[in-house]
Amino acid sequence: MDADHNRLIATLIATGTVAEITYRPLRVRVLIGQRVTDWLPCIQPAAGKVRIWSPLSLDEQVTVFAPSGDLGNGIVLRGLPSDAIPSPSDNPDEFVIDFPDGARVFYNHATGALSATGLKTANVEGSESATVDFPKANFTGDVHVGGTLTVEKLLTYNGGMSGRSGEGGKTVIKGDITHEGGKLSSNGVVVDDHDHGGVQRGGENTDGPNK
Repeated sequence: MDADHNRLIATLIATGTVAEITYRPLRVRVLIGQRVTDWLPCIQPAAGKVRIWSPLSLDEQVTVFAPSGDLGNGIVLRGLPSDAIPSPSDNPDEFVIDFPDGARVFYNHATGALSATGLKTANVEGSESATVDFPKANFTGDVHVGGTLTVEKLLTYNGGMSGRSGEGGKTVIKGDITHEGGKLSSNGVVVDDHDHGGVQRGGENTDGPNK
């Protein structure tokens, strides 16, 4: 074989690092040895009716497949960890996605633990319904409900309760109410501990309660 054939065979499959990126369309130039390729298309996880956008990063290690050894027609395959950008885990039980801002999506299929950490905001939007089905769920921060809240079982609160009458200007509770401990007040009158003025024997009514 002559030198040209050897060069073509050597470049059929080559490993390098991303040197430049353009995003529309997604193209990269790859540094292979001392040579930088032309702008090459990149393989994405999915590019049909289901599409996934995951742009490459500078210095990311990639493999270039070059039909006939012509790097000008190469296709870039990503996903090779390197010493400069190592894999985010070495645990065979883990699925991990690390983002450059510190956010992380983590699932351990041995323990069944899923976590998404380091997020600033999160938004899930749909047009019909959503179900979260766990025996227990904890919310450690404030929760705002913009629509109607329906509680099918016991409602327990530990930090007090405050609010205003809703639509129609009233609050309606149906069924028995039991109050134990503390004082129950209405417009400044303690319901279980107040007296009345104008008390007389006979059929006269008393005055209103003393505040």
